[in-house]
Amino acid sequence: MSQWLLTEPVVDDLPELLALLQECGLPHGDVTADKLAEFLVCRAEGRLIATAGLEVCGDTVLLRSLAVLPGYRQRGLASRLLEALQQRTRARRQRQIFLLTTTAQEFFAARGFVRSARQLVPPGIADTAEFRQLCPASATCMHQPLDDQVLP
Repeated sequence: MSQWLLTEPVVDDLPELLALLQECGLPHGDVTADKLAEFLVCRAEGRLIATAGLEVCGDTVLLRSLAVLPGYRQRGLASRLLEALQQRTRARRQRQIFLLTTTAQEFFAARGFVRSARQLVPPGIADTAEFRQLCPASATCMHQPLDDQVLP
């Protein structure tokens, strides 16, 4: 697992990042170049194989687009991406991470996320394109409070 280097994408990575999200069946219609600074990517043999990003909404964030190509799953990449973004969130003193998922409830629950009622998310999260239109109403809403984990 230590062989995987996580980096921030550059603008030229956008088409490949969008193709990865599409291949993994994740919404990507609102992922634009101006959002890349909040993403991390991982490459193998010159190919983008994994990504994840945040959408900042005040003191909360939306975790989005956690995707690993099928041939690279079960190697710890998703966990490494999630941990790196959790660390970034804590360093910024943001209070909660929210997400929507249709397939990875158990993965996130095992990492401290709990189910949430969609109608109870903060307005900034509810106003994101992912919540308003891109993810199906059947997607599970989850969150992880970070209040007690904020860095001093």
